[in-house]
Amino acid sequence: MKKYIKCFTAMLLTVVMTCALIPQFTVEVEAAKTVAQLEQERKQLESQTKNAKAQLEEIRKKQVGVEEEVDAINKMLNSVQAELLKAEEDLEEINGRLADSEAALAEAEVKKEEQMELFGKRIKFFYEQGDIGYIDIIFQADSFSDMLKRAQYVQDIMEYDNKMLENLKESQRIIKEKTELIKLEKEAQESVVAVRASKQAEVKAAMDEKTALLASYEKDEKKYEQMIKANEKRDKEVQQLINEAKNPAQVYYTGGQLNWPVPSKPASSSSLSSGFVNRKSPITGKQEKHTGYDIPAPYGSAIVAAEAGTVIYSGWMNGYGNTIMINHGNNLVTLYAHNSSLVVSKGTTVKRGQQVAKCGSTGWSTGNHCHFEVRLNGTAVSPEPYLGIKNVGY
Repeated sequence: MKKYIKCFTAMLLTVVMTCALIPQFTVEVEAAKTVAQLEQERKQLESQTKNAKAQLEEIRKKQVGVEEEVDAINKMLNSVQAELLKAEEDLEEINGRLADSEAALAEAEVKKEEQMELFGKRIKFFYEQGDIGYIDIIFQADSFSDMLKRAQYVQDIMEYDNKMLENLKESQRIIKEKTELIKLEKEAQESVVAVRASKQAEVKAAMDEKTALLASYEKDEKKYEQMIKANEKRDKEVQQLINEAKNPAQVYYTGGQLNWPVPSKPASSSSLSSGFVNRKSPITGKQEKHTGYDIPAPYGSAIVAAEAGTVIYSGWMNGYGNTIMINHGNNLVTLYAHNSSLVVSKGTTVKRGQQVAKCGSTGWSTGNHCHFEVRLNGTAVSPEPYLGIKNVGY
């Protein structure tokens, strides 16, 4: 378990460390850019935005085309629905005929069985009577009138037997006919069902394809809209930087010693917990470049401006926590990090010694202190010559 905790802690510290470096790099790059570089960035943004708008327009045209295709599919679907309705009616009619044919077949089968049973009895009778035939029955008459009667009986019997055979043949014919008809009706039924399934699958496949395509266009549309929005926002920021570069901030610092930023602690090297040095990080244990002075102070104690100037950053800066940055002119900027809270906002003009924040331990910090940096042309330099406080090696 301890192993997992150590791994998780190391990962977390790596992420925090990485995040902490991003804002510093961004601010330094912004500060170091020339007007020409910023103008070039604006041109690139303009080109990207123009391309994104063209792509967006193309996507919207495609969307219109797909929507028209979807409408066409819907119309086709209506037509197919009519076909399916007709198929359903045909299928119902076929099912009705099939039911009638099956009933007729069943009836014919029953009649055939009855006829076969009766025919079997007649065959049995003849077998049991031996060699006596129709002529013998007539010649056994006692008189002429008896002979006529016997002849009539024989004729009736023969007609009956012939009729019975004809009925049996007719039953067999009906059974064969109905069997063939049922086979054909079932084939027709299967054909209608197959056509219906095919039509339904065809329409569904077409609709699914167009719906998916439309969804992808909508996704791309949102992507390009976001890109255009982000580019336009960045363009405004770059324009502001250009304006600031063309109209430099008022020069407040003209040389000399800066004001000590933590009045609750003596302005002395003994007040530092770390200097502007390469050191082992108290959190990761790895070597790092520490870019300023760390000045421990009670929680909530005042952090003041080292010189008059304009606040160019006031907010959270990842590893730095709550951070203030002040531009003093002459390419000189001071930074105050890890504050518990901030008392001035971006754009505020502050005086030398004016409170700008309250001491704390936000961001990547192990205790209440002010991390104070001096940046010249966007690069952190040793605060020693500016504060008149000797640097320490820890």
